[in-house]
Amino acid sequence: MAVPGGQQGDYDALYRSYVSLLKDVDHLSTLREIALAVNTSIELDEVLPTIATVVQGALEVRKITLYLLEESGSVARPVVARYGRDLIGKDRIEEETVHVKGTPFGDALSTRMPIVLNSEYQSDAYVPLLANGVAVGVLRLEDRVDGQPFSQEEAGLFQTVGPMIAIAINNAQLYAMAVTDGLTGLYVRRYFDLRMAEEFEQAKRYGREFSLLMFDIDHFKMFNDTHGHQTGDAVLRRFARILKDNTRASDICCRYGGEEMAIILPENASDDARALAEKLRETVAGFPFAGASGQSLHVTTSIGVAAFDVAFAGPEQLVGAADGALYAAKHAGRNRVELAA
Repeated sequence: MAVPGGQQGDYDALYRSYVSLLKDVDHLSTLREIALAVNTSIELDEVLPTIATVVQGALEVRKITLYLLEESGSVARPVVARYGRDLIGKDRIEEETVHVKGTPFGDALSTRMPIVLNSEYQSDAYVPLLANGVAVGVLRLEDRVDGQPFSQEEAGLFQTVGPMIAIAINNAQLYAMAVTDGLTGLYVRRYFDLRMAEEFEQAKRYGREFSLLMFDIDHFKMFNDTHGHQTGDAVLRRFARILKDNTRASDICCRYGGEEMAIILPENASDDARALAEKLRETVAGFPFAGASGQSLHVTTSIGVAAFDVAFAGPEQLVGAADGALYAAKHAGRNRVELAA
């Protein structure tokens, strides 16, 4: 049945309003999904993959890469990407580092607006990430899943998404600064205490295993007295790097105090913990340490190992057991591993 002219115009207007409302609802749903996801964790190593995964799905793009700005603001380094279903870490995309001046990255940062570039073969969007007005990085989106080019309407959505992502990253960065030792890059003592309490409670409640390694750099005072504090700092930094490079992402490497380090090993029994301790001891002993002025240094470590036991009243007893084993290793001649009795 034909619709009279006047009514047809009203119908068309109503339909356009309906379509616009559906798009608004869809955008709000997308924003809500992203907001909930990026605020589920405050750990930077968890926030970045979550952003890549959730934003890619919510915005329905084939590829997403997250770049963080260096302190100078002139270089953007990729820290995580998602290509199709593949999550890519920064070690595999380092070559995509960008000097932002004269690029769409720089244009997005200078205008503080998303830059959309559509061609016959590809669609790209560069979204500035601004936290409280300060540039944190750039989000690069490539190609919609449906093959359509990015629209200016979508650019408006990207403009809203950018600050949400930037604030989540900024909060995680601030938290990392608060719980990370500035010299070694390991977690600080108060974070160690917090995680020990959490792991102990999990082990007690659910019957899970976990272990603790306590390290002391042998004769560390000698390095400071003989070669100076700069050399001592160089040894601490390299020692910490060895611990991080030879443990799992789930392991918690901490600077316990001075030259003492600790590693919390979730889901790790005493035999596995001892095997790891021996590997780390050998790695340290064989590593070509260099002092601040390049001099060759021989560094060794003593390690105490303890595992969770239901007989422990609290995490302090587990720490005490590992510390006692560390003392035994030092007393027995150093450069050795001892397991708590």
